[in-house]
Amino acid sequence: MIGLILALVANVTGLLSFVAAGLHHYYIKRWHRRRRFVDRYPRVAVIAPHRGQIIPENVDALIAQDYPGPWEIIFVTTRDDRAYEPLRAYAERHPHVRLVIAHDVVQLAREQGIHRGQKNENLIMALSAISVETEVIAGIDSDVYPTRDWLRALVEPFADADSKLGAATFAVFYEPGTSLASCTQAAWVLGSAGFLIGPWGYVRGGSFSIHRRVLETTDLLERWKGEKGPIFSDDINLSVALRGGGYRTCYVPGARAVCKKPRRRETWSNVLRFTNRQLLHVWSARKDLWLIVLLTHGFKSLALIGALCVAWWHPAGLLALTVPLIDIFSFLVSLRSLRRFDPSNEQLYESLRRIIPRGAPLAPILATINTLLVCFTTQMRWGGVAYTRRTVVGYTGDDSWRTNKRAEPTTAQNLI
Repeated sequence: MIGLILALVANVTGLLSFVAAGLHHYYIKRWHRRRRFVDRYPRVAVIAPHRGQIIPENVDALIAQDYPGPWEIIFVTTRDDRAYEPLRAYAERHPHVRLVIAHDVVQLAREQGIHRGQKNENLIMALSAISVETEVIAGIDSDVYPTRDWLRALVEPFADADSKLGAATFAVFYEPGTSLASCTQAAWVLGSAGFLIGPWGYVRGGSFSIHRRVLETTDLLERWKGEKGPIFSDDINLSVALRGGGYRTCYVPGARAVCKKPRRRETWSNVLRFTNRQLLHVWSARKDLWLIVLLTHGFKSLALIGALCVAWWHPAGLLALTVPLIDIFSFLVSLRSLRRFDPSNEQLYESLRRIIPRGAPLAPILATINTLLVCFTTQMRWGGVAYTRRTVVGYTGDDSWRTNKRAEPTTAQNLI
């Protein structure tokens, strides 16, 4: 009897993944039906924080965006960062590109007692440099490759003059490598896209746009400055600020962006570190989302493992073997929706399709491990800096992001 009960729990919770895939398909289809011609494109500032060696392919793709309205790119990094010199060269060559110098948050904490994440510091410094005429602010991570119409798609929802629309976002998919760990990570990211849909969905920090009124009418700036919420998170603070201000979000399938195939072979250690960091953001300020992950992936994975463990004595537990098939089918439904409405990214979707039979069954187990581990995690390590929820602890010893020369003092007026 216990085997049958565990199998039923695993299958019922497994069906929730199929429901999420159906909702994902519905929102993609609805977006394509509602998309219309836009005759006015507002002024946009694109903020691109950098940490460590740049990826020229991504920088070139961002600079070459096909956006009809006035826009500029603001690269931001610290002066002792390896990205500083290459980004300065880009700023000198392109009139619509600027470089802003941010403080090193470890030095900021030691000298002034100000605690905030390095990415949040980068965002704050970039926002202080945007024009007063800028209506929309977009953000993109340095490891993200945007398609040519990425910016246009992210800004189009704001053309409706909807005063309650605060942000637009879309999932950043990962191009899988050859290792099983990399395939599982790519499936994990694909499965997390469901959290972005809906009027109050999660906003992905690696690819988003917000209207300027969000900065003026919510506590977002206070959160990014480290005065509220977890100091290390940009997107979770953005999501919380939007909900607190009564703003809706928009899921924009046209804003296609991808993290290219890793140059080195991904290990389970790297994948676990990355996925734990994503769940730690959620655990620190949105425990409702953490609970959803636990109720879906957590219960499903634990019931599946339990049913298979007792199957020798209770053969009905073998019915839980249908759960991996449900997971694979759910991932294929989500992927089919993307391929149907976006044939231009066929190479990416084909690579994801090939890894689903390997990665999809393991992705919920990985999410379960993440969900449980973050409950006992007191520090986050990100970009060579260690943080607790409210303090900057110090450097981790990973100096791969630094230049070899000694850092010069940074000030708020370091603008190029």
